[in-house]
Order: sequence, then C-alpha cells, then structure tokens
Amino acid sequence: MSRIFLVRHGEASWHSDDYDRLTDRGHAQARAVGEELVARRVVPDVVMSGTLRRHRETAAGLLAGAQWPLTVVEDTRWNELDADDIIRVHDPEHDTMTGALAHFAGRGAPQEFESFFDQAMDRWLSGDGGHVESFTQFVERVNAALDALVAGLAPQATAVVVTSGGVQNAIASQILGGGSDTWRRIFGMFPNTGLMRLTHGERGLRLRSLGELSHLERQPDLLSELIY
Repeated sequence: MSRIFLVRHGEASWHSDDYDRLTDRGHAQARAVGEELVARRVVPDVVMSGTLRRHRETAAGLLAGAQWPLTVVEDTRWNELDADDIIRVHDPEHDTMTGALAHFAGRGAPQEFESFFDQAMDRWLSGDGGHVESFTQFVERVNAALDALVAGLAPQATAVVVTSGGVQNAIASQILGGGSDTWRRIFGMFPNTGLMRLTHGERGLRLRSLGELSHLERQPDLLSELIY
C-alpha cells in the first residue's frame, strides 16, 4: 500500500505583522521533522507543499534535515483556509487574524481572542454565506488535492506533504466519517510540524496517526505553546 505523511508547517510568526513566515523555532522544527522521517527510514517518491511562505520554508527545512535530493512540487490546493476572511466576515472591524489578536491583547484580554475566533469559525462551519471560500468549498478543494495525489502514487510509493492544520483537519474529519461536528471535536490536534500518517490500499484511505510529536518531545525547547 502507498503511504502519505502530512506535515503541518513549523511555528509561524503569530505575534508579528506577517504571520506567514516561520520563527527561529519554526525553522528548527522543520529540520527536526526531516531528521525524524529519515530516522524512520522514510524514503519519499515525492515531496509536495502548499504555496504559502510558511509551507515553503518548512519544506526547505525538512529537506535540509532529511538531506533528500528532491524538488518540492507545489500545489495551491494544499493551502490553508483563509482565516483573515473568516474573521473579517464575522466582524468587519478586524481585517486580519493577527490584527484581531493584537486588538484583544491591547485591551488586556488576549484570552478573549480564543472565544472570538471560535465564534468566527462556527459561523464559517455553519455555511452562513459571505466567505471567499465556504467550508464546503474548502473541503472539496482539499479532497481534490488528496485524490490527485493518491491517483498519482504507485501502489508502494511514499509521499510527504507540507500543509496546514486546517487541511489536516479536513482530511481527518472526512476519513473519520464526520463533517463540521468532527472538525470541532478534533480542532487543536494538529501541532506545528505534527505528523499525520495515511495509507491507501484495497480498503481505501486509512488514518494511521494524528499529531505525532515525538521528534519535538525529544527536544522540549522546540515545542510550541500555540496550536495556530
């Protein structure tokens, strides 16, 4: 059977104006996950990623850590959901996710952002229109990316894909047979550079693991406090 390793990007710059770049810790996480895959004797036939900067930087670090002489194949379908749009539709006062976080932090209540973001996500998940990409459209895009990858893999081939937590959540939710309710239950189980393993064979796609962090647990200083 073929194997697919989905890797969430490394820690992004959550508290800066440009979220879409890795922190120093994020770069180290990317190298660590590459080293972990080599230690597991993973030899990929293809390495893919989304086109966001944090995807590209994570893929570059992963390849450096693994020392695989491969070229990353990029596909926009592996990109994350549009969190800025989700927040903007929920409350037009905020243009971006990082801007909303700064707003609540400035009020001395950064913990309120979590509740605010949950409400914005619930609106998106409910299909309450007005979004650039609805939840249903997002899931369809992710499924199309996964279907194309599986169709192109030989029976015993291995793929490594650098993507985002929302994409991992969409895939896991579908395999587990759920929709938005399953999404809500497993939200937060996709840490930075967490590994999600799939196999594909006669019984179709199967979820083998979710949010693996052994490569970071051996280096506790690389563990991120935030899941975003």
